[in-house]
Amino acid sequence: MLLGIFFIVSAIAKLIGIDEFEIYIFSYNILSLNLSFLIARIVIAVELLVGLGLLSNIARRLVDTCALLLLVCFVFFLCYALLIGRTDSCHCMGSLVEIAPARSLFKNAILILLLLFSMGAQQWNWRPRWYIWLPACLLPVVGVFIFSAPDNWLFGPSEEYYNQEELDKANSPQGQLHCLNLNQGKHVVAFLTPGCSFCQMADQKLTHIYRRNDLDSSLFIYLTPGQDTTSTDLTVDSTTFLRPAYRMDVTTYAHITYGQRPIVFLVDNGKVAATCHYRNISEEQIVEFLKQ
Repeated sequence: MLLGIFFIVSAIAKLIGIDEFEIYIFSYNILSLNLSFLIARIVIAVELLVGLGLLSNIARRLVDTCALLLLVCFVFFLCYALLIGRTDSCHCMGSLVEIAPARSLFKNAILILLLLFSMGAQQWNWRPRWYIWLPACLLPVVGVFIFSAPDNWLFGPSEEYYNQEELDKANSPQGQLHCLNLNQGKHVVAFLTPGCSFCQMADQKLTHIYRRNDLDSSLFIYLTPGQDTTSTDLTVDSTTFLRPAYRMDVTTYAHITYGQRPIVFLVDNGKVAATCHYRNISEEQIVEFLKQ
């Protein structure tokens, strides 16, 4: 019962911090962004099912085997994380509790020992009726996708409001963005704001997209609002984002984006070809745009 409760709490914690869990899976640069959305929810649903199975005492041998296989899979994943040098939180308890891979590996070893002990223990007699345990098994899977449907299911391509005229002024020889050469070639320009959690996650998505697809990182430009100034010099601020973000005049920033944050422009020779917000960043769209 304690193991069942642990699996359920772990799944709920991941579901609460689903955005961070998705990006964590995507950060390994193995799965696509859309597949990371799906795998994150499948892991949560499986943990819920195993937890409920352990609590219900239904099909005990099957549930125990599934629980053991799940823990073994987690162990192999954590070993892989350690081998490639990952020391950040493994998100086994979502964003509620940060646990390094080495500590999580030790925790999973204890859980496996407890599970093996419980597999040999005497069974208790309580079993719910089928009309109780069957809906209880179906609801977690459906509930996870209803509570937090994948972004690519909810948000398709969209056009966000922006001011092309103000962007042209910023790209002019006297403008603040002239030194970035946005009028030449294709770029992905992200307007982000320090302190905005969604902006930070948009930054992480974009960074992992160019790493996974071996794209030129110099084509990804991050802009943040700074102090009001007429200077065309852009200073670097790397305290918030994964890569340097250039500061630009607050007023110009607001005029271009109409105050939206985060917003991402796909810029082709200075002209905005497409826009997106944090939720509908499309890996396929960005890769196709830059490689055309």
